[in-house]
Amino acid sequence: MITVFNRKVLFQNTDAEAAAKVWSALKQNGIRYEMATKTHTSSVKRTLTQQHNIHYNAGGIPATWTEHPSAYLYIIYVHKNDYDRAKEVCDL
Repeated sequence: MITVFNRKVLFQNTDAEAAAKVWSALKQNGIRYEMATKTHTSSVKRTLTQQHNIHYNAGGIPATWTEHPSAYLYIIYVHKNDYDRAKEVCDL
């Protein structure tokens, strides 16, 4: 079980493809991991942006289309004991 007390950050980046490669490699090698996705934008701001875009785009373009992809940070954690092996498996 991975908890706040026994985990270590293996990967932290805004590139979704790179994150997918890392978690795919971990999954293939049977290494347990947890992933967190964070954004600097609050849920209230995202809601207001979405309402704004739908209003001014006549309902045509959803807010997710206009958001910058680097707004999301992907963090992958592994158990401290698996860290070295995970780093090797993922070529990090």
